[in-house]
This record gives sequence, C-alpha cells and structure tokens, in this order.
Amino acid sequence: MKKIFVPFNELNTHQLYDLLQLRQQVFVIEQNCAYDDFDGYDKAATHLLLYNKNKLAAYSRIFEPGIKYENESSIGRIVVEKSYRGSDTGKNLIQDSIDYCHQNYPSSKIRIEAQSALINYYKRYGFTPTGKNYIVDGINHTQMVL
Repeated sequence: MKKIFVPFNELNTHQLYDLLQLRQQVFVIEQNCAYDDFDGYDKAATHLLLYNKNKLAAYSRIFEPGIKYENESSIGRIVVEKSYRGSDTGKNLIQDSIDYCHQNYPSSKIRIEAQSALINYYKRYGFTPTGKNYIVDGINHTQMVL
C-alpha cells in the first residue's frame, strides 16, 4: 500500500476525485444516507490516502487541535473501500491516522465521532466512548477519545 498524507491545497485532481468518489460510494450509496459531505472542513484537513496500485483502498481526514475540537486533534471520514474490508487495510488506516496525530500533536488527545455500531472496533485502538449515542444524518454516533 502506498500511504499519502497531504493537505487539501496539495491534493491533485485525481486524488481529490478518488477520495470524494470513495466517500460517496460508502457513506451515501452503501449506507443509503444523504448527508452534507461538503461540510467546509476538507480545506483544513490533512488527508490520508492509502492506495493499492492505482486504486484508493482507504481514506481518512485528520485535524489539528482547534479545528473540529478546541483542545483535541481528530480523525474523521474514516472509510475503507468494500473489497479491502476484512484485510489489514482498515487497521493500517486507523493506526497510521493515530500515529500521525501522535507525531504532529503529541500533547493532544484524539477525538473521533464514531458510528455507534463500530464502538467495539475503535476500542481495540484505545478509544473510549465519552457519552451517549446521538443521531447524525439518521445514523447513531458516539464520540470517542484516545
């Protein structure tokens, strides 16, 4: 897998197309959820793209403290292309995202807004739920912190 960390203004058109296509495929089509993907945060994110040859296999976006949460860095839009699920791709994506936060924001906790069905998955990486479930775009979510 080729790992690319890139700020928004350095994404090339192919990378931007790939990440938007993957997010649409999973979050809109597979999960049957019409939501506002263009939420204004992409420009402030570092984007992590994991490519297998020329195919985007997984993606996340990472924020420094003060962007999404006042004192915490965060990881979001965590997504793995369907044919790569069940492999180590998701594990690598999460760990690479966490490592990036630890290296670049060492004094910061990391917050995620996890789909509630994935709480136990994120617990494997040390994330702890911080409160009750709530609905975002018709899907149960829970905030978690590492």
